[in-house]
Amino acid sequence: MIIRRLREDEGIKLDSIQSLAFSFPFDRDKSDGHGMNSEVYGSYLDDGETLTATIFTPSFKSYYHGTVLGAMGIGGVASVPEYRRGGSIREIFNHIFAMAPERNWAISYLYPFSFAFYRQFGYERVIKRHGLHISGPALDKFPRNTNAKLYQRDGEVKKEDLLSVYNTWAAKNNLVFARDMNTHYWSEKQHNSQKFTYLWYDEAGVPSALATISCKSGTMTIPEICYVSPEALRSMIGFLRMFDGQVSTYNFTELPENSELELMLGRYCEIGYHEENGAMGRVLLPGTLLEANRYPMEHGHFRLQIDDFLDFSRGVWDVEYENGKALVRRDPFDSAYDVSMTAAPMSRLLLGAEILDADRAQYLEGVKIENRAGAADLFRAFPKCPGVIYERF
Repeated sequence: MIIRRLREDEGIKLDSIQSLAFSFPFDRDKSDGHGMNSEVYGSYLDDGETLTATIFTPSFKSYYHGTVLGAMGIGGVASVPEYRRGGSIREIFNHIFAMAPERNWAISYLYPFSFAFYRQFGYERVIKRHGLHISGPALDKFPRNTNAKLYQRDGEVKKEDLLSVYNTWAAKNNLVFARDMNTHYWSEKQHNSQKFTYLWYDEAGVPSALATISCKSGTMTIPEICYVSPEALRSMIGFLRMFDGQVSTYNFTELPENSELELMLGRYCEIGYHEENGAMGRVLLPGTLLEANRYPMEHGHFRLQIDDFLDFSRGVWDVEYENGKALVRRDPFDSAYDVSMTAAPMSRLLLGAEILDADRAQYLEGVKIENRAGAADLFRAFPKCPGVIYERF
């Protein structure tokens, strides 16, 4: 078995596997190899040309307690039925994981077809998609205003202003992807896509909130809303109410579990709540996260054994913290420890996905508590910090 990056001339091979695995039509005579726009790795038979499985590995930047860390997405995981259950996917994962230190991929994310399948590679669910379905009258407390403008090609709204609002908001929320001029996701063909992004300005003309919306059958869907202050959020909601008459309900589909919008609402009987599974995450470089974490002011010390198949992750991580900072050291795997975790629960903890303490953590598979005092310092340093990711890959 040979693992390598796909060449630019292998677009038809890639489209053939993707079509088979994900059941979409594919015409070999009209293939444009569009999948080759991404970085793709594959497994091959020993001839080096017969492709048997693929994984897409787009690179991102992910906010972690205000620090931007390198991240790798996983997508397009597909294989040919004739060669399944032969270890091809695992070998590709091993290959791309080994690249993490060089590429500075501290975290990896994916959207799973099976949580159990990806848990064997160290992934765990780290995001729950939180949504609010709100009737129009429930937003009456937000005064209408017309201080927002539509983003469109060659329009008045500048992409730089959207990025400023987005990244200011993103830096205060965990796991959100940073964006730049080349990685934004706002449609410039909004009348074709029916995805309209508005930028709201305060009284001084400063861009302060954005929302992406679509309207259909009396419902406005808002998959993305970002803001720099309470006033900005209130006012953006007030602008969205200018669509009253065209829509009667507002569906916010992608909110953090601790969204400030919910704090502002009062008519809870007119609000529907929904929660869905979101992305899985995998910590690849735990040392990077242990150093970037925002620690408590009081002193604490813990020794976390990470039982991982990745050599650069495996070991006992000694962390002593105070005044928001920490000293981090890695000791040999067989050193004394306070808490031992395999990769999946370790990722769940470090990425802020759950409320955990020494008692609750023992319900997780792959966790052992040896010293409750050290465990208390560990769990105090990593409280639940819900995240959200808008991008799909």
